[in-house]
Amino acid sequence: MTHGVNSIGLVFFWKKIYSGITISGFKLYGETTLPDTETEVTNTPVTLLDDNELLSIVIEKHNRFMGEYSSELKDLQEKMNSGRSEYNRVSKELEALETRIVVLKEKRHQLYYQAGKLRLRLLETISDKEKTQHLESEIRNIENKLQNANLSSSVECGYIDSIRLLLKEIIETVPDNDMVQQATVSSIHDILETAKAARSELDEMLNAPDEHRKESITLKQEVEDQEARLAWLARRTALHKEALGYWENVGLVGSTMIDGPGISEGEEQQ
Repeated sequence: MTHGVNSIGLVFFWKKIYSGITISGFKLYGETTLPDTETEVTNTPVTLLDDNELLSIVIEKHNRFMGEYSSELKDLQEKMNSGRSEYNRVSKELEALETRIVVLKEKRHQLYYQAGKLRLRLLETISDKEKTQHLESEIRNIENKLQNANLSSSVECGYIDSIRLLLKEIIETVPDNDMVQQATVSSIHDILETAKAARSELDEMLNAPDEHRKESITLKQEVEDQEARLAWLARRTALHKEALGYWENVGLVGSTMIDGPGISEGEEQQ
């Protein structure tokens, strides 16, 4: 009778064996369902892993994680280096674009100022200034707008063409055939043409910084994400290396299996 009670107790205790052995923070997964009857227990024995087998499983698991992490670390480092290089390139291009835009805007103002100074020099060569006074006034008003107003490209270029026509009209109004006048007008035309070219280049570049800025932000975020992942992988690799050293030492000295350095299971899924 006593034997029967003990057998029933064993059946109840071993009916289901789950992964309840924790080594270095890991659970050994697997389930064994045992028979419900005393007779079947005798025919289907349960085999438990001894310490050496458990130790081998734990060491293999640490080695596997270290191999996986090392491989990802290498690939991620290459991607991060490439991402940093691309981010630096885009950042330098963005800085160059922004600097060039500032230069072009300032250059146009300087050119219009020079054109105005030459116009005054032209006025000094005209003997009958009353005939050209209204034309001078129109040019002066346009120059003021070119210097101070926020103009669209088409309006700015239209004002430049207007100045050229007004200068032509001045020369036709007082045809002195003065070489100084002709040279001065020619210089003003050249300056205005340079200003128009600067405005055209500026128009082509105005949207470029926004595109580079968006690309720069995206690349920076990618690099930061990769850096965070790299730090996590390095930290996990160090923990597994430490745990592996512990369990290999357990195997060498033949110690009894006890809990070693803990590594949280959940973090391995990141």
